[in-house]
Order: sequence, then C-alpha cells, then structure tokens
Amino acid sequence: MGEEQSLSMNGMGTAINVRVIEYKRSLNWKLLVQTWFTTFEKICSRFLDDSELTKLNQVPAETVIQIHPILYDVLQTAFEYAVKTEFYFNPFVGTIMKNIGYTQSFHKQHFLPEHKENIDLFRVPSANSLSFFPALKAVIKHTTEEIDLGGIGKGWSVDKAYHLLRDLGINAGVIDAGGDMFIWGDAGRKIGVANPFAENEDIAQFFISSGAIATSNVLYRSWKVNGDTVHHIINGQTGKNPVSDVVQATVFAECVSEAEVIAKVLCMLPSRQGVQWLKEKFPQSACMIVTESRELLITPSISRYIERLAI
Repeated sequence: MGEEQSLSMNGMGTAINVRVIEYKRSLNWKLLVQTWFTTFEKICSRFLDDSELTKLNQVPAETVIQIHPILYDVLQTAFEYAVKTEFYFNPFVGTIMKNIGYTQSFHKQHFLPEHKENIDLFRVPSANSLSFFPALKAVIKHTTEEIDLGGIGKGWSVDKAYHLLRDLGINAGVIDAGGDMFIWGDAGRKIGVANPFAENEDIAQFFISSGAIATSNVLYRSWKVNGDTVHHIINGQTGKNPVSDVVQATVFAECVSEAEVIAKVLCMLPSRQGVQWLKEKFPQSACMIVTESRELLITPSISRYIERLAI
C-alpha cells in the first residue's frame, strides 16, 4: 500500500484539495495537477480578460473562430448537455450573469452594479445555436448571447484531472474542487453533505469508494440587487432565477460534469418533479435534495454509489 499525500490550492474561484495514494515516489503528480487547473482556468474562465473564452465571447456572431482544443472539448460537452436537458442547463447565460452583477469570480465580488432589466436581452438558444468543426477545432456562434462555463467547466476539469492521475498509475484518491468531487479506489471514504441551513454542519454523511459528486445550492452564491435576492443558478429556458422549493441538490453520477449539470437543473424544478426528471433523463444517476421546508429527498438509485448513509 502506498502513502497518502495531499495537495491544496486555489483555482476557479474555489479551494481545490486532492488526496491520493501514491505508489511511486518519483511521480510528480502535484505539479501535474497544479499545472492542469491553472491552465484550464486561463483558457475557460469568463472572468479573465485574456482567456480563450473571453475572446470567443467578443467575436461577432456568425464568425468562424478557431479555439483552443480544451475550450473546444468542454464547450462541445456543455452544448450536448444543453440539448439533452432541453436547455434547462444553458451555457449561453454569460450575458444574463453580467446583467445581474456576476461580473467577476464570486470570492472577489465587493459590490454589485444596479440590475438593468431588459426583457429583450435573453433568447432561448436551440440545437442550431453553435456549429462545430472538429478538424479545425473551430466553432461558429449563431447567437449574440455570451457563454458561461462556470459549473460545468469546473466539473469537466475535475474529470480531466482524474484521468491524468489515473494515467500516472495512481489508483486511489479524491479530487475536491469546491464540492465537485471525483473519488476512486477500493477503500470507502466518508463524505459529508453540507447543511444549507447551518454553517459547518452536515445534513448527511455517506461512505463511497468510487463515483462523481456535485452539489448546487441557491443560498451560497446569492446577493442583493435592487433589494431583491438573486443567485447564480439561471433557468436556461427563461433566463431568470428559477422558482423552486429546492435549496440544495447533491448528485451522484459517472462523471462530475454530468453531476454538475443535473444538480443545476434539480435546483430549477420543483423537488418531486426534479426527482421524476432525473429518473427519466439520467436513470443511472442519483440525487439527494434539500427543500426549503428542510425535507430530504433521496432517490433509491443512490445505492449504486454509496456503501452506507448516515442522516
């Protein structure tokens, strides 16, 4: 058995913690992980003026643009999930995010500009809103809406970090990027689900050996605009914050990017409708939903991922 080693760093507006069982002391896995997350943020963050995503957002619609292969791949993944969820999950909400004041990484927000409501600002995209050219790693954006890859980008980067570590021969570990987690190996690990109503408390704990986890919460990244509370989850079909009894959704899936997408959508739908939607659209996944009345809803499919649960 190897030695457990850990790495902590900041990136993508959150704390990133990695723990692995290292079998070969010669492996420089920490440098690999640090370089990967730093590179990904420089390419895919909408908060950096010189990122590849910012450059793409500034290009006029109907223009062919060759983009970085990493941005191409994550954008293609995001668009596939948008189509699959009928645009409840929608990567074209960058303009809306700016409009409600989410203009820089959340931990750097010191003040928020006045909300300038514009009913003509948002248009629901379609399966034809983006054209992809694989041979060139190029795209055409057929809409003026800006792209935001925040949550799914973070999840996708965790998935990639997992594959990088596995390719090094590291067969057990945990990657945690602000609650977006990939866990692998034989030993069950104890994981807590935060209580959205009580800081530093868990609403549930479980043991899991392998799988991907993501949590979305409408309380944590919220702020006041013109006296109204708004948050970072946008219903992709309306361009507005959803009206739902769901406060928090934790999702278990085969990859973190998928868990991220599902968790966002579950925060948009009424809780029981969301559970049914999950069963129909992503039957292999599982969820744990916390409602505003503090009810905890757990799908039976959670048994695919966890060894035991403590509430």
